[in-house]
Amino acid sequence: MAYALVTLFLFCFSLLPSAYLRYYPFRSIVQSPTRHVLLCGHLYIFLFEFVLLGALFSRGFLKMESGMFQFLYFFCYLPHLLLLVLTVRPFWFRHLFVLGLQAIYMIFIHTLSLEVYKLFLPDAWHMNRSLPYFCIYLFLFFLGMPLALRTMGRLFTPEQLTSPRSAFWPYLGPVPLLLCYYHANQGYFILNPDELFQPALQIYTLITLGMLVLVALFLVLSIQGGLQQVQKMFRLKEQNLQLQEQLNDINSYAVSLRKEQQELAILRHDSRHQLRMLAELAENGEFEEAEKHLLELRKEVADK
Repeated sequence: MAYALVTLFLFCFSLLPSAYLRYYPFRSIVQSPTRHVLLCGHLYIFLFEFVLLGALFSRGFLKMESGMFQFLYFFCYLPHLLLLVLTVRPFWFRHLFVLGLQAIYMIFIHTLSLEVYKLFLPDAWHMNRSLPYFCIYLFLFFLGMPLALRTMGRLFTPEQLTSPRSAFWPYLGPVPLLLCYYHANQGYFILNPDELFQPALQIYTLITLGMLVLVALFLVLSIQGGLQQVQKMFRLKEQNLQLQEQLNDINSYAVSLRKEQQELAILRHDSRHQLRMLAELAENGEFEEAEKHLLELRKEVADK
């Protein structure tokens, strides 16, 4: 019973690093309260599933047999998936894309774990023991975690997540999951020595897995470059709008300047006329009339 509980504990625990790997690309826009909700939610799911599976195995409803953990994985990982998707939203297709990349990484680690298991622990492999597999799987998963986090962490930036959604995500989001779909028949944990020890099958598995990883890396680099181009286009659009506003301001200033020049030209013309009239009045000795005219001009200037 202790062996089964340790195996179940490692199985439930193996789902947590995968959940964190899916969360990592969105970490830049997640606030502290949401982080607390995610942390507590994943821990509660882990504890609930561990207790539930322990009860089912102890009462004989489930048995430690080949393919059981493959069956349990899809049901046990679903709550972790829904927690993140419903908490960090609305990025449905981007969540789907990250899920596909995480699935490719898990398939890669899963295959390496099986090969290491078969190579170094053939007796345990033939005895259909799951505990050594989960130990090897978790070790390799954490060993490659820094590179996986670095690759996934550079996928999205806060500007890309907060900017309007790109039109290509509904088409590109499911691609990684479709690419790793044909690997699903390998299962999460398959113990079949008659088939999996065949050299031809091992070589085929490694080649297809290598191609899958290369395609995933190509997708990440392509998406990263495409998103950077989109951000550059948004920045250029903002710069063009700012330039257009500056041009509008300059045009408004030029219009007001032309208007002021026209008013000054009219003022100069009126001033010449008034000065000529005052000069004529002064030459004719009509000083009272000239003074009266000056007072009228002063009043007009004051009113303006």
